[in-house]
Amino acid sequence: MSKNPLTAACVILSVISASALAGLCVFALKNDQLTNINTKLSHDKSSLSTSLSEAQAVISELRSKAETEAVTEPANENTVYIYDNGIDVIEYPEIEGALFNDYDMSLLETDEKKHKALFDQNGNKRSRFGIDVSSYQQNIDWQAVKADGVEFAMLRIGYRGYETGQLCEDKYFRRNLEGAKAADIDTGVYFFSQAITEEESAEEADYVISLLAETNAQLEMPVVFDWEFPTDEDPARTEGLSGDVQTACCRAFCDKIREAGYEPMYYSTINTAIFRYDMGVLSDIPLWLAEYKADTSFVYDYRMWQYSCSGVVDGIEGLVDLNILIES
Repeated sequence: MSKNPLTAACVILSVISASALAGLCVFALKNDQLTNINTKLSHDKSSLSTSLSEAQAVISELRSKAETEAVTEPANENTVYIYDNGIDVIEYPEIEGALFNDYDMSLLETDEKKHKALFDQNGNKRSRFGIDVSSYQQNIDWQAVKADGVEFAMLRIGYRGYETGQLCEDKYFRRNLEGAKAADIDTGVYFFSQAITEEESAEEADYVISLLAETNAQLEMPVVFDWEFPTDEDPARTEGLSGDVQTACCRAFCDKIREAGYEPMYYSTINTAIFRYDMGVLSDIPLWLAEYKADTSFVYDYRMWQYSCSGVVDGIEGLVDLNILIES
């Protein structure tokens, strides 16, 4: 399918010492390296297994080679590359109708607290720093949050139950809305969806709109459709839902939100965006991308990037999600 040497093979190196598991590493390597590496692993198995430090040296060498030789340009105009952790490469045909971004991540800056900012070629800041919160953060000192440089906050307004399908308001939503507004922090909301039909996602949108009206919420940020897979431990009514239905649910929710006068947005990881949602069908709806990395090479257009789930912000006990909103 491609002339890209990185997509031909993956090598998994797993080394176990007498006292510890060294780990599992997967690398995309050149075709002509695969035979040599397999031979080396076969011949040197006994010596590698007796020395954790030697194994770590081999891993470091392979990582260095993979990163150095990573392809950064498409093989042809109809192919794009999505990078996973900067090493493995997923080759995928260009998505018809999907828009590309123009972000230069070499101009991304991060401070000592992992707060990020993106600049343009002229040194002008083109992003805003924000957080997203729910009842999991409990009581928040919003004045301290503001003083720590937070410019916007995405508040969970509610959710649909994994099993029951019941619509629920986040019990801290009203408190968070009042506190963020009092601290002069721009706000938006997200709804954690578990819709399995377009009718259910439209019902979720109506529920969100009613809560916004009831609280007289004045939003400066979008209203977000947040459909996620539940954790392995949780049984879910959404199990087996197709990507086409998930796309239709997102479309129905966002259309209702837009009709009500709010800006819609949808939240997604890279895998869900590429392999489940039809990004061409959703191209008029801004994407809130979730990828927990120092930077991202995601080529398609997104407006907001959730880059950490383990951030630290004054005024919040424990960890919080960190985001940047990128402005044109």
